[in-house]
Amino acid sequence: MRAIVLAAAFVLMSACGNHDGPPEIAVAPAHGVRDPVCGMMVDPKHSPKSDFKGKTYYFCSREDKQRFDKAPAQFLQ
Repeated sequence: MRAIVLAAAFVLMSACGNHDGPPEIAVAPAHGVRDPVCGMMVDPKHSPKSDFKGKTYYFCSREDKQRFDKAPAQFLQ
């Protein structure tokens, strides 16, 4: 039970803060991919995504996806 509580606390503390509201899907770093906008780890199975130059990028929120879509190169430097 303690492990579940600690995992939930990690997810709550890892919210990116670049948008209003909670992240859509957040996971522990060993189980996800990094959102290029805020750096948060996300679950690619349930996250908003965009393709840019043949690669797919995943996001913690629709807001981060929209920011990326406006200027993807800015977030990939």
